[in-house]
Amino acid sequence: MKGWEKINKEINYGRVGAWVSVGSIAVGLSVIVGCSAAVTGSAVPNEAHVAAYQSEVSVSMAAASSSKAAADAAEAAFAICEEAVSRSKNDVVAFNAYVDAGNHGETDLRAEASAAASSARDTASWFDSVASELPAQLSGLFDELAANLRSSAVVIESDHSADEINSISDTSNSIRKSIFDECGSL
Repeated sequence: MKGWEKINKEINYGRVGAWVSVGSIAVGLSVIVGCSAAVTGSAVPNEAHVAAYQSEVSVSMAAASSSKAAADAAEAAFAICEEAVSRSKNDVVAFNAYVDAGNHGETDLRAEASAAASSARDTASWFDSVASELPAQLSGLFDELAANLRSSAVVIESDHSADEINSISDTSNSIRKSIFDECGSL
């Protein structure tokens, strides 16, 4: 311990502090002098960097615009799918009322047939009207269901067998299921 006490007494902290201060000032002045020198030439942008930056910005903006358009299209398609569910439900209710009337020998069978055929045609027209607003796969399914619904209306209004009605109903249900599956993947 005596050795450290001797060293501490021999060091003059005032002198050390003064030398550190002088050194710091010298370094600071040399930085200021070094940074204040004039640079020759003129300030012009690096054309290669400017072109690359502009290209990158254009690509980024195009990607953002494309992404927004895709999101908007998916949102619109989803809204159409929701409407398809509602319209299909109403059409199925009208068709089932017709089938129930036939199964129970009800006297208003012609009225139920007319209502079911009318519902099928109206629903087919709606599917036709929105098909072009959808992605190709979904649009094709909408067209297919519309054609099937028009065929259903013709069969409902004619003399038909139970097998004909069941077949056309099965086809409609299969197409509807495909539509709903496709809508679910949007």
